[in-house]
Amino acid sequence: MSATATQPQASQDTTDDGSELEEVKLPVTVRLKDGREATVDRPPEWHRQVHLWYLHAMSRGFIEVAAGRRDEDGTLDIYTRRSRDHFVPAGGPGEQDWRIAALELAERHLLAGEELFLGVAPRAQVRGGKPAEQWSRWLWIDVDGSEHLGRLDALLQRKPAHLLIESAGSGGMHAYWRLARRLPASKIRCEDGRIIVNPLEVREKDTRRLVGYRELGSKDVVTGATRVEPIERANERLLHALGYTGAAGAEVAVGDTVCREQSRVFRWAGSPNGKTGRWARIVRLDLLLPPYQPGFLLDDLPDPERSQAVRQLDLRHIKYDAYRLIPASVYFPRIAGITLPEKGNISCPSPSHEDRKASCSVDTYVFDCHGCEAQGTYIDLWALIHGLPAGDALAAADRDTFLRAKKGAQDALKDLV
Repeated sequence: MSATATQPQASQDTTDDGSELEEVKLPVTVRLKDGREATVDRPPEWHRQVHLWYLHAMSRGFIEVAAGRRDEDGTLDIYTRRSRDHFVPAGGPGEQDWRIAALELAERHLLAGEELFLGVAPRAQVRGGKPAEQWSRWLWIDVDGSEHLGRLDALLQRKPAHLLIESAGSGGMHAYWRLARRLPASKIRCEDGRIIVNPLEVREKDTRRLVGYRELGSKDVVTGATRVEPIERANERLLHALGYTGAAGAEVAVGDTVCREQSRVFRWAGSPNGKTGRWARIVRLDLLLPPYQPGFLLDDLPDPERSQAVRQLDLRHIKYDAYRLIPASVYFPRIAGITLPEKGNISCPSPSHEDRKASCSVDTYVFDCHGCEAQGTYIDLWALIHGLPAGDALAAADRDTFLRAKKGAQDALKDLV
Protein backbone atom coordinates (compact mmCIF):
# COMPACT_ATOMS: atom_id res chain seq x y z
CA MET A 1 0.00 0.00 0.00
CA SER A 2 1.44 3.35 -1.03
CA ALA A 3 2.13 5.91 1.69
CA THR A 4 0.60 9.36 1.60
CA ALA A 5 2.53 11.63 -0.74
CA THR A 6 4.06 14.96 0.21
CA GLN A 7 1.86 17.61 -1.34
CA PRO A 8 3.63 20.86 -2.33
CA GLN A 9 1.50 23.96 -2.08
CA ALA A 10 1.41 27.19 -4.09
CA SER A 11 -1.13 29.98 -4.44
CA GLN A 12 -3.43 29.48 -7.42
CA ASP A 13 -6.88 30.94 -6.75
CA THR A 14 -9.14 31.97 -3.90
CA THR A 15 -12.37 30.51 -2.59
CA ASP A 16 -15.54 32.42 -1.75
CA ASP A 17 -14.38 32.83 1.86
CA GLY A 18 -11.00 34.28 0.80
CA SER A 19 -8.86 31.21 1.54
CA GLU A 20 -6.39 30.00 -1.05
CA LEU A 21 -6.77 26.94 -3.22
CA GLU A 22 -3.66 24.82 -3.51
CA GLU A 23 -1.70 23.95 -6.60
CA VAL A 24 -0.68 20.37 -5.90
CA LYS A 25 0.47 17.25 -7.67
CA LEU A 26 -0.80 13.94 -6.33
CA PRO A 27 1.02 10.64 -7.04
CA VAL A 28 -0.89 7.80 -8.69
CA THR A 29 0.21 4.35 -9.85
CA VAL A 30 -1.38 3.20 -13.11
CA ARG A 31 -1.18 -0.24 -14.70
CA LEU A 32 -1.93 0.18 -18.39
CA LYS A 33 -3.75 -2.29 -20.64
CA ASP A 34 -0.41 -3.43 -22.13
CA GLY A 35 0.88 -4.39 -18.66
CA ARG A 36 3.25 -1.46 -18.15
CA GLU A 37 3.06 0.18 -14.75
CA ALA A 38 4.16 3.67 -13.76
CA THR A 39 3.83 6.08 -10.84
CA VAL A 40 3.25 9.66 -11.95
CA ASP A 41 2.21 12.95 -10.37
CA ARG A 42 -1.05 14.43 -11.57
CA PRO A 43 -3.05 17.54 -10.51
CA PRO A 44 -6.27 17.15 -8.52
CA GLU A 45 -8.47 17.80 -11.55
CA TRP A 46 -6.95 14.75 -13.27
CA HIS A 47 -7.84 12.59 -10.26
CA ARG A 48 -11.42 13.96 -10.28
CA GLN A 49 -11.89 13.35 -13.99
CA VAL A 50 -10.45 9.82 -13.93
CA HIS A 51 -12.39 8.82 -10.79
CA LEU A 52 -15.63 9.96 -12.44
CA TRP A 53 -14.79 8.35 -15.79
CA TYR A 54 -13.73 4.99 -14.38
CA LEU A 55 -16.77 4.57 -12.15
CA HIS A 56 -19.38 5.82 -14.60
CA ALA A 57 -18.18 5.37 -18.18
CA MET A 58 -20.69 2.50 -18.51
CA SER A 59 -23.44 4.02 -16.37
CA ARG A 60 -26.98 4.83 -17.37
CA GLY A 61 -29.24 6.95 -15.23
CA PHE A 62 -28.08 9.66 -12.86
CA ILE A 63 -24.85 10.28 -10.94
CA GLU A 64 -25.07 11.77 -7.47
CA VAL A 65 -22.62 14.60 -6.79
CA ALA A 66 -22.73 15.48 -3.10
CA ALA A 67 -21.14 18.32 -1.17
CA GLY A 68 -20.59 18.93 2.52
CA ARG A 69 -19.66 21.68 4.97
CA ARG A 70 -18.09 21.45 8.41
CA ASP A 71 -19.33 23.37 11.42
CA GLU A 72 -17.10 24.92 14.08
CA ASP A 73 -16.53 21.64 15.93
CA GLY A 74 -15.54 19.86 12.71
CA THR A 75 -18.77 17.91 12.17
CA LEU A 76 -19.43 17.29 8.47
CA ASP A 77 -22.87 17.97 7.03
CA ILE A 78 -23.48 16.55 3.53
CA TYR A 79 -26.34 18.87 2.76
CA THR A 80 -27.09 18.22 -0.93
CA ARG A 81 -28.60 14.73 -0.85
CA ARG A 82 -32.16 16.00 -1.29
CA SER A 83 -31.23 18.52 -4.00
CA ARG A 84 -32.45 17.43 -7.41
CA ASP A 85 -29.81 19.49 -9.20
CA HIS A 86 -27.10 17.30 -7.62
CA PHE A 87 -28.20 14.25 -9.64
CA VAL A 88 -26.76 14.73 -13.12
CA PRO A 89 -27.31 12.52 -16.19
CA ALA A 90 -24.67 9.82 -16.53
CA GLY A 91 -24.92 9.66 -20.31
CA GLY A 92 -22.53 6.71 -20.54
CA PRO A 93 -21.09 5.18 -23.72
CA GLY A 94 -21.32 7.19 -26.91
CA GLU A 95 -21.95 10.48 -25.10
CA GLN A 96 -18.76 12.49 -25.38
CA ASP A 97 -19.75 15.30 -22.99
CA TRP A 98 -21.48 13.35 -20.23
CA ARG A 99 -18.91 14.33 -17.58
CA ILE A 100 -19.18 18.08 -18.02
CA ALA A 101 -22.19 18.66 -15.74
CA ALA A 102 -20.71 16.65 -12.86
CA LEU A 103 -17.29 18.29 -13.15
CA GLU A 104 -18.73 21.81 -13.32
CA LEU A 105 -20.82 21.09 -10.22
CA ALA A 106 -17.70 19.81 -8.45
CA GLU A 107 -15.75 22.92 -9.38
CA ARG A 108 -18.48 25.15 -7.99
CA HIS A 109 -18.36 23.45 -4.59
CA LEU A 110 -14.56 23.45 -4.48
CA LEU A 111 -14.49 27.20 -5.06
CA ALA A 112 -16.96 27.54 -2.18
CA GLY A 113 -14.50 25.68 0.09
CA GLU A 114 -16.71 22.60 0.42
CA GLU A 115 -15.97 18.87 0.38
CA LEU A 116 -16.93 16.58 -2.49
CA PHE A 117 -18.46 13.11 -2.62
CA LEU A 118 -19.50 10.86 -5.48
CA GLY A 119 -22.11 8.11 -5.73
CA VAL A 120 -20.83 4.72 -6.91
CA ALA A 121 -24.02 3.11 -8.21
CA PRO A 122 -26.02 5.23 -10.67
CA ARG A 123 -29.55 6.25 -9.71
CA ALA A 124 -32.55 5.24 -11.75
CA GLN A 125 -34.42 8.26 -10.36
CA VAL A 126 -33.43 11.84 -9.55
CA ARG A 127 -33.16 11.36 -5.80
CA GLY A 128 -31.01 9.76 -3.14
CA GLY A 129 -31.74 6.75 -0.96
CA LYS A 130 -31.89 3.03 -1.61
CA PRO A 131 -35.16 2.97 -3.60
CA ALA A 132 -33.47 4.99 -6.36
CA GLU A 133 -30.84 2.27 -6.88
CA GLN A 134 -31.39 -0.60 -9.28
CA TRP A 135 -27.99 -1.82 -10.48
CA SER A 136 -24.28 -1.58 -9.80
CA ARG A 137 -21.22 -2.53 -11.82
CA TRP A 138 -19.02 -2.02 -8.76
CA LEU A 139 -18.49 -3.43 -5.27
CA TRP A 140 -16.59 -1.51 -2.62
CA ILE A 141 -15.30 -1.29 0.94
CA ASP A 142 -14.09 1.54 3.17
CA VAL A 143 -11.18 0.92 5.56
CA ASP A 144 -10.76 3.60 8.22
CA GLY A 145 -7.35 4.18 9.77
CA SER A 146 -3.86 3.37 8.50
CA GLU A 147 -3.47 0.74 11.23
CA HIS A 148 -5.80 -1.57 9.28
CA LEU A 149 -4.19 -1.24 5.84
CA GLY A 150 -2.31 -4.49 6.39
CA ARG A 151 -5.66 -6.30 6.46
CA LEU A 152 -6.62 -4.60 3.20
CA ASP A 153 -3.28 -5.57 1.64
CA ALA A 154 -3.92 -9.21 2.54
CA LEU A 155 -7.34 -9.11 0.89
CA LEU A 156 -5.94 -7.41 -2.21
CA GLN A 157 -3.38 -10.17 -2.59
CA ARG A 158 -6.30 -12.58 -3.03
CA LYS A 159 -8.72 -10.22 -4.76
CA PRO A 160 -6.89 -7.39 -6.60
CA ALA A 161 -9.00 -4.25 -6.87
CA HIS A 162 -9.39 -2.07 -9.94
CA LEU A 163 -9.29 1.21 -8.03
CA LEU A 164 -7.82 2.34 -4.70
CA ILE A 165 -8.53 5.80 -3.33
CA GLU A 166 -6.96 7.41 -0.29
CA SER A 167 -9.62 9.34 1.59
CA ALA A 168 -7.05 11.74 3.14
CA GLY A 169 -8.69 11.59 6.56
CA SER A 170 -7.48 9.01 9.08
CA GLY A 171 -5.18 7.29 6.60
CA GLY A 172 -7.85 4.91 5.32
CA MET A 173 -8.62 3.64 1.83
CA HIS A 174 -11.60 2.99 -0.39
CA ALA A 175 -11.27 -0.09 -2.61
CA TYR A 176 -13.44 -0.71 -5.67
CA TRP A 177 -13.93 -3.95 -7.64
CA ARG A 178 -15.39 -3.76 -11.13
CA LEU A 179 -17.93 -6.41 -12.16
CA ALA A 180 -18.41 -8.09 -15.53
CA ARG A 181 -22.18 -7.91 -15.14
CA ARG A 182 -24.47 -5.65 -13.20
CA LEU A 183 -25.74 -6.72 -9.80
CA PRO A 184 -29.34 -5.78 -9.04
CA ALA A 185 -30.18 -3.80 -5.93
CA SER A 186 -32.82 -6.32 -4.86
CA LYS A 187 -34.39 -9.64 -5.77
CA ILE A 188 -37.32 -11.54 -4.36
CA ARG A 189 -38.06 -15.23 -4.65
CA CYS A 190 -41.76 -15.95 -4.72
CA GLU A 191 -43.38 -19.01 -3.15
CA ASP A 192 -43.93 -20.44 -6.65
CA GLY A 193 -40.20 -20.21 -7.38
CA ARG A 194 -40.31 -17.10 -9.58
CA ILE A 195 -37.52 -14.56 -9.13
CA ILE A 196 -38.37 -10.89 -9.59
CA VAL A 197 -35.54 -8.40 -9.98
CA ASN A 198 -35.87 -4.90 -8.49
CA PRO A 199 -39.56 -5.20 -7.56
CA LEU A 200 -41.57 -2.20 -6.43
CA GLU A 201 -42.44 -2.05 -2.74
CA VAL A 202 -46.14 -1.92 -1.94
CA ARG A 203 -47.00 -0.16 1.34
CA GLU A 204 -50.18 0.72 3.15
CA LYS A 205 -51.17 4.29 2.41
CA ASP A 206 -51.58 5.40 6.02
CA THR A 207 -49.09 3.33 8.03
CA ARG A 208 -46.45 2.83 5.28
CA ARG A 209 -46.21 -0.79 6.43
CA LEU A 210 -44.71 -3.05 3.77
CA VAL A 211 -47.36 -5.47 2.52
CA GLY A 212 -45.74 -6.96 -0.58
CA TYR A 213 -43.97 -6.40 -3.87
CA ARG A 214 -45.04 -5.66 -7.41
CA GLU A 215 -43.14 -6.58 -10.54
CA LEU A 216 -42.46 -3.55 -12.71
CA GLY A 217 -45.45 -3.10 -14.99
CA SER A 218 -47.58 -5.72 -13.21
CA LYS A 219 -50.72 -4.99 -11.21
CA ASP A 220 -50.37 -8.11 -9.07
CA VAL A 221 -49.00 -7.75 -5.54
CA VAL A 222 -46.72 -10.60 -4.44
CA THR A 223 -46.74 -11.54 -0.75
CA GLY A 224 -44.83 -14.22 1.13
CA ALA A 225 -41.63 -13.55 -0.83
CA THR A 226 -38.06 -13.51 0.49
CA ARG A 227 -36.06 -10.39 -0.35
CA VAL A 228 -32.30 -10.33 -0.94
CA GLU A 229 -30.17 -7.26 -1.64
CA PRO A 230 -27.27 -8.58 -3.78
CA ILE A 231 -25.15 -5.39 -3.84
CA GLU A 232 -25.14 -4.97 -0.07
CA ARG A 233 -24.74 -8.71 0.55
CA ALA A 234 -21.70 -8.76 -1.73
CA ASN A 235 -20.14 -5.73 -0.01
CA GLU A 236 -20.74 -7.43 3.35
CA ARG A 237 -18.75 -10.48 2.23
CA LEU A 238 -15.79 -8.30 1.24
CA LEU A 239 -16.00 -6.50 4.59
CA HIS A 240 -16.23 -9.80 6.44
CA ALA A 241 -13.08 -11.01 4.67
CA LEU A 242 -11.15 -8.08 6.22
CA GLY A 243 -11.84 -9.49 9.66
CA TYR A 244 -12.43 -7.91 13.05
CA THR A 245 -10.46 -6.25 15.80
CA GLY A 246 -10.90 -6.00 19.57
CA ALA A 247 -11.37 -8.46 22.38
CA ALA A 248 -13.71 -11.44 22.24
CA GLY A 249 -17.27 -10.32 22.83
CA ALA A 250 -16.44 -6.75 21.81
CA GLU A 251 -15.14 -7.24 18.28
CA VAL A 252 -15.72 -4.59 15.66
CA ALA A 253 -15.30 -4.88 11.92
CA VAL A 254 -12.09 -3.53 10.40
CA GLY A 255 -14.07 -2.07 7.50
CA ASP A 256 -16.84 0.49 7.84
CA THR A 257 -20.02 -1.62 7.80
CA VAL A 258 -22.27 1.38 7.15
CA CYS A 259 -20.56 1.96 3.81
CA ARG A 260 -21.80 -1.34 2.41
CA GLU A 261 -25.11 0.38 1.69
CA GLN A 262 -25.82 0.62 -2.02
CA SER A 263 -26.65 4.34 -2.18
CA ARG A 264 -23.62 5.56 -0.23
CA VAL A 265 -21.47 8.39 -1.54
CA PHE A 266 -17.68 8.38 -1.09
CA ARG A 267 -15.05 11.06 -1.07
CA TRP A 268 -14.21 12.19 -4.59
CA ALA A 269 -10.54 11.82 -5.50
CA GLY A 270 -8.93 15.16 -6.30
CA SER A 271 -10.83 17.00 -3.57
CA PRO A 272 -9.62 18.18 -0.14
CA ASN A 273 -10.62 16.59 3.15
CA GLY A 274 -11.74 19.43 5.42
CA LYS A 275 -10.78 17.49 8.53
CA THR A 276 -7.07 17.24 7.66
CA GLY A 277 -6.58 19.71 4.82
CA ARG A 278 -5.08 16.95 2.67
CA TRP A 279 -6.25 15.92 -0.79
CA ALA A 280 -7.96 12.64 -1.54
CA ARG A 281 -6.29 10.88 -4.45
CA ILE A 282 -6.30 7.80 -6.62
CA VAL A 283 -3.57 5.57 -5.20
CA ARG A 284 -3.76 2.86 -7.84
CA LEU A 285 -5.68 2.42 -11.09
CA ASP A 286 -5.57 -0.97 -12.85
CA LEU A 287 -6.65 -0.85 -16.48
CA LEU A 288 -5.39 -4.37 -17.26
CA LEU A 289 -7.31 -6.32 -14.65
CA PRO A 290 -10.48 -7.79 -16.24
CA PRO A 291 -13.80 -7.18 -14.51
CA TYR A 292 -14.86 -9.94 -12.12
CA GLN A 293 -17.76 -12.27 -12.48
CA PRO A 294 -19.51 -11.86 -9.09
CA GLY A 295 -19.18 -15.57 -8.35
CA PHE A 296 -15.43 -15.62 -8.99
CA LEU A 297 -14.91 -12.61 -6.73
CA LEU A 298 -17.15 -13.77 -3.88
CA ASP A 299 -17.74 -17.52 -3.86
CA ASP A 300 -14.69 -18.39 -1.72
CA LEU A 301 -15.41 -15.60 0.79
CA PRO A 302 -17.48 -16.72 3.78
CA ASP A 303 -20.86 -15.12 4.38
CA PRO A 304 -21.12 -13.32 7.74
CA GLU A 305 -23.45 -14.82 10.32
CA ARG A 306 -26.85 -13.17 10.49
CA SER A 307 -29.39 -12.72 13.21
CA GLN A 308 -32.11 -13.72 10.74
CA ALA A 309 -31.85 -16.39 8.08
CA VAL A 310 -31.89 -15.12 4.50
CA ARG A 311 -32.77 -17.48 1.70
CA GLN A 312 -29.87 -17.90 -0.72
CA LEU A 313 -30.66 -17.67 -4.42
CA ASP A 314 -29.36 -20.72 -6.27
CA LEU A 315 -27.54 -18.89 -9.07
CA ARG A 316 -24.89 -20.49 -11.26
CA HIS A 317 -21.84 -18.25 -11.65
CA ILE A 318 -19.40 -18.21 -14.53
CA LYS A 319 -15.97 -19.12 -13.21
CA TYR A 320 -12.75 -17.40 -14.22
CA ASP A 321 -11.05 -18.97 -17.25
CA ALA A 322 -8.57 -18.07 -19.98
CA TYR A 323 -11.35 -17.33 -22.46
CA ARG A 324 -12.36 -14.30 -20.41
CA LEU A 325 -9.14 -12.57 -21.48
CA ILE A 326 -10.22 -12.63 -25.13
CA PRO A 327 -11.27 -9.03 -25.92
CA ALA A 328 -14.77 -8.32 -27.16
CA SER A 329 -13.26 -6.88 -30.35
CA VAL A 330 -12.06 -10.42 -31.10
CA TYR A 331 -14.93 -12.61 -29.88
CA PHE A 332 -17.76 -10.47 -31.31
CA PRO A 333 -16.77 -11.08 -34.98
CA ARG A 334 -16.29 -14.80 -34.23
CA ILE A 335 -19.58 -15.38 -32.43
CA ALA A 336 -21.96 -12.70 -33.74
CA GLY A 337 -20.35 -11.73 -37.03
CA ILE A 338 -20.14 -8.11 -35.85
CA THR A 339 -16.97 -6.06 -36.22
CA LEU A 340 -16.87 -3.44 -33.48
CA PRO A 341 -16.31 0.22 -34.39
CA GLU A 342 -13.49 2.17 -32.78
CA LYS A 343 -16.00 4.10 -30.68
CA GLY A 344 -19.72 4.38 -30.13
CA ASN A 345 -22.52 1.88 -29.65
CA ILE A 346 -23.50 -1.05 -31.87
CA SER A 347 -26.89 -2.50 -32.72
CA CYS A 348 -27.95 -5.08 -30.17
CA PRO A 349 -26.85 -8.61 -31.21
CA SER A 350 -30.04 -10.18 -29.80
CA PRO A 351 -32.16 -11.65 -32.66
CA SER A 352 -35.30 -10.74 -30.72
CA HIS A 353 -34.41 -7.05 -30.33
CA GLU A 354 -35.24 -4.75 -33.25
CA ASP A 355 -32.67 -2.11 -32.35
CA ARG A 356 -33.54 0.88 -34.53
CA LYS A 357 -30.94 3.07 -32.84
CA ALA A 358 -27.68 1.45 -31.79
CA SER A 359 -28.07 0.94 -28.04
CA CYS A 360 -25.52 -1.74 -27.14
CA SER A 361 -22.25 -0.61 -25.56
CA VAL A 362 -19.21 -2.86 -25.51
CA ASP A 363 -16.46 -2.67 -22.93
CA THR A 364 -13.11 -4.45 -23.19
CA TYR A 365 -14.59 -7.83 -22.26
CA VAL A 366 -18.36 -7.42 -21.79
CA PHE A 367 -21.39 -5.98 -23.57
CA ASP A 368 -24.55 -4.30 -22.33
CA CYS A 369 -27.65 -3.36 -24.31
CA HIS A 370 -29.38 -0.38 -22.71
CA GLY A 371 -32.57 -1.09 -24.64
CA CYS A 372 -33.44 -4.73 -23.91
CA GLU A 373 -30.82 -5.11 -21.10
CA ALA A 374 -29.08 -8.08 -22.74
CA GLN A 375 -25.60 -8.20 -21.23
CA GLY A 376 -22.68 -10.38 -20.27
CA THR A 377 -19.51 -12.04 -21.50
CA TYR A 378 -18.59 -14.17 -24.50
CA ILE A 379 -20.73 -17.01 -23.10
CA ASP A 380 -23.80 -14.79 -22.86
CA LEU A 381 -23.25 -13.55 -26.41
CA TRP A 382 -23.18 -17.12 -27.77
CA ALA A 383 -26.28 -17.99 -25.75
CA LEU A 384 -28.09 -14.90 -27.06
CA ILE A 385 -27.27 -15.66 -30.70
CA HIS A 386 -28.42 -19.28 -30.31
CA GLY A 387 -31.73 -18.56 -28.61
CA LEU A 388 -30.71 -19.43 -25.04
CA PRO A 389 -31.18 -17.26 -21.94
CA ALA A 390 -28.32 -14.83 -21.25
CA GLY A 391 -27.06 -12.69 -18.39
CA ASP A 392 -28.91 -13.20 -15.10
CA ALA A 393 -31.33 -15.59 -16.79
CA LEU A 394 -28.46 -17.85 -17.87
CA ALA A 395 -26.96 -17.69 -14.38
CA ALA A 396 -30.28 -18.90 -12.96
CA ALA A 397 -30.87 -21.53 -15.67
CA ASP A 398 -30.38 -25.25 -15.23
CA ARG A 399 -26.84 -26.58 -15.32
CA ASP A 400 -27.22 -28.30 -18.71
CA THR A 401 -28.25 -25.03 -20.38
CA PHE A 402 -25.32 -23.19 -18.89
CA LEU A 403 -22.82 -25.91 -19.87
CA ARG A 404 -24.21 -25.99 -23.41
CA ALA A 405 -23.69 -22.22 -23.75
CA LYS A 406 -20.21 -22.37 -22.25
CA LYS A 407 -19.09 -25.25 -24.50
CA GLY A 408 -20.55 -23.64 -27.62
CA ALA A 409 -18.82 -20.34 -26.92
CA GLN A 410 -15.47 -21.96 -26.12
CA ASP A 411 -15.62 -24.17 -29.21
CA ALA A 412 -16.03 -21.04 -31.31
CA LEU A 413 -12.94 -19.49 -29.71
CA LYS A 414 -10.78 -22.53 -28.92
CA ASP A 415 -8.04 -21.73 -31.44
CA LEU A 416 -7.45 -18.40 -29.67
CA VAL A 417 -6.51 -19.84 -26.27
